[in-house]
Amino acid sequence: MSRRHGLWPTLLALALLVGCSSSKEAEKQAEVQKLQARAAYDRALSYLNDKQPAGALASLQEAININPSNAVYRDTLGVVLLELGRPDMALEHFKKAIELNPMYADAHFHLGTALAESRRWEEAVVSYRKALELPTLTIPESANQNLGLALYHLKQYREAEQTLRFAITAYYNLGLVFIAENRRDEAKAAFRQARQLGPDSPVGQAALDRLRAMGEGG
Repeated sequence: MSRRHGLWPTLLALALLVGCSSSKEAEKQAEVQKLQARAAYDRALSYLNDKQPAGALASLQEAININPSNAVYRDTLGVVLLELGRPDMALEHFKKAIELNPMYADAHFHLGTALAESRRWEEAVVSYRKALELPTLTIPESANQNLGLALYHLKQYREAEQTLRFAITAYYNLGLVFIAENRRDEAKAAFRQARQLGPDSPVGQAALDRLRAMGEGG
């Protein structure tokens, strides 16, 4: 009895050792899969840079198959589909990205864009506003611009005007930041956008003056 009793601590230690080893192996496997998914994602970005959407789609799908819980991969796939004129297919990926990460502001913005391209204006407005509520949004100027256009299509003209005025100012201020950083091409693009949104507004006129000062006619 004493010998049998003495086996229990040894067996328990072995069980713990096996469990620990299995856990470490699982963690290692998960890390390898993350690296494989990231490699596929990086290939997709390379394909996009080379203007090869078919390769990008295949690589993004591979990344998602390996790591289905990554919201960025889903969102990027949706953007590619949107660029290819398939907002219907893009919608499901944006929704999944948001499901995986409800605080992913850019995914809310992209969802709004897909809804707008499907002429689902009211839903688009909801998505744009949600994107603008989140501090992580990387493109608030575009979100405000798109929100204004969606409100215009809903004939909510006063709100559309206020939103577009905000977008004009945002683009103009962005241009000033680019000038301060000596990023002339990006500054010109921002001023052009401000000019396009409000050609007769004071900010639009100021953008035109900036463009002329940078050697570009208007």
